[in-house]
Amino acid sequence: MTFKFVKNIIVLTGFLLISSVLYAHGDLLIRIQEKTTEISKKPTDANLYYERGFLYQQHLEYQNAISDFNKSISLGNHSKLLFFRMAETYYKNNNYEYALDKITSCIAIDAVDVKSLKLRAQILFKLKRYQETMFAYTYVIENTKDIRPEDIIEYSNIVLTIDSLDYKGALKAIEVGLDKLGANTVTFQLKKIEYLKKSNQVDEVVDQYNMLIKSNSRNEFWYYEKGKYLIEVKRYSQANIAIQQSRLAVNILTSKFKNTQAIKKLQRQLNELEKQLNYE
Repeated sequence: MTFKFVKNIIVLTGFLLISSVLYAHGDLLIRIQEKTTEISKKPTDANLYYERGFLYQQHLEYQNAISDFNKSISLGNHSKLLFFRMAETYYKNNNYEYALDKITSCIAIDAVDVKSLKLRAQILFKLKRYQETMFAYTYVIENTKDIRPEDIIEYSNIVLTIDSLDYKGALKAIEVGLDKLGANTVTFQLKKIEYLKKSNQVDEVVDQYNMLIKSNSRNEFWYYEKGKYLIEVKRYSQANIAIQQSRLAVNILTSKFKNTQAIKKLQRQLNELEKQLNYE
């Protein structure tokens, strides 16, 4: 595969992405125009103003969105969803005090809506009200049924933003994710390794690599990562064992896999690790 071919693929991909974004925005403009026509026929319909406001929000026209939302309120719409969209719009436009006011109105209608409570936690974080942020986000994490990995990662990042050395708290957040989404969720395992490394918990890092090795049928890459880390912490004899285990795992692969670019790259990396051992 030539560089020119790869470059052309990248250019084409970029063009397609830009085209899709432009199409989406163009479609929103058409829908806004259609909604405006509907409003001209029913100028006292609160729901139509809400619907156009949401379209404006999606089109990143935040002031127009807020104007329509307020008009919807003046016509009698006091729904939870309206207040949520207003809070969301203010939040996206960096107006955090207004966002907090509207999400408070939303939560007054439904005090256990985790989506609203999550937005409130994010707003409080932007306002640097950290103690309230932690309380709010903890509730969200503990009570969201269909929690997403990015929610857990965001929670752990918030913990470290508040206190850059609170790896214990960040790891606790990751453990919650592992309990909820499964012990073999690689996203969490990698983040856990990252935090353990930064907090200098060497044995725990090694244990995590061992866990990944045991739980994956293809483990040559994990042996390599383990070996690289062991060199970093100057455990050279253990590093050598991990390198040889990676080589053994490669050797038992079929020819089809051995000839892939990924495995060839891995073998070069293993050679480099062995050179480092020889210099120590």
